[in-house]
Amino acid sequence: MEPNKLRLKSKVTGCLFLTLLLCILPFVTVVQAQSSFSGSVFIRSDGSIEPSSAPIQRSGETYTFTGSFTGNITVQRDYIVLDGAGFGLNSTITGTETTVGVDLSFRTNVTVTNLEVSGFVQGIHLLNSTNCSLIGNNIKDNIDGIRIDNSTGNFIIGNNVTGNRHGTHPYEGNVFYHNNFINSTDRHVFFDSPNYTDTWDNGYPSGGNYWSNYTGIDEKKGPSQTEAGNDGIGDTPQIISPNNTDAYPLMVPYVYAPQPTSQQSPVWIYVTIVVVAIAAAIVAFLFLRKRKANNK
Repeated sequence: MEPNKLRLKSKVTGCLFLTLLLCILPFVTVVQAQSSFSGSVFIRSDGSIEPSSAPIQRSGETYTFTGSFTGNITVQRDYIVLDGAGFGLNSTITGTETTVGVDLSFRTNVTVTNLEVSGFVQGIHLLNSTNCSLIGNNIKDNIDGIRIDNSTGNFIIGNNVTGNRHGTHPYEGNVFYHNNFINSTDRHVFFDSPNYTDTWDNGYPSGGNYWSNYTGIDEKKGPSQTEAGNDGIGDTPQIISPNNTDAYPLMVPYVYAPQPTSQQSPVWIYVTIVVVAIAAAIVAFLFLRKRKANNK
């Protein structure tokens, strides 16, 4: 190979390697940060995330997880969306000490979605909160999966509530439907007062919730479950308490389809950068080689 061609090839190869290295370094940094972070996180009333090293990114009023972590999160801002993006929040505490995974005290119009919460005394806690929505979360292995105190007008929809002592510890005046209450070790619903009343279905044919202890059958259909044929809804209601009934219990677990996350995580951003950089380097190499050949 001619010396000029060899030098050209060496330069291009070196540039390609350097470009790849520079792109991979921030990618590795992000992955390490996601896997090593632990502790308490706050979304402050001014919209800031504390500490800033937490694996959560803000885009407008949407806060998106970029990785799982061990710790808890306290929301102090209204009118926001907390998007777990399929990642998890795990407890740091064992024993009887009270811990809360996601604290929504004194909040309004906060949505928590697509987040896994496990190992807490109270997985998600609403206290003096209204018009909040818990949608499409995986809430498992807690004492109270969803604890609601002195909070009304909230919506609990499409969550997998699995293996908790109490699936939910509710207050009154809230709406539950399309949730899967599975294998609660004590009971799916634990009321502090027999007078509390909540809504447990979304009417017909939308249906109510799936209860792993439901013993009814599905041989009828229709709003009154008196027509011939089945419809995936139990023919008899699920009696939760004297004042609470799921009129349309689901025969199989509801499958919630998560909405697209509001933004790409840094991992995928850096992957995209790496791919583009490599492609650009290859194009540059081919261009320089062609130019060198034309100059002969």
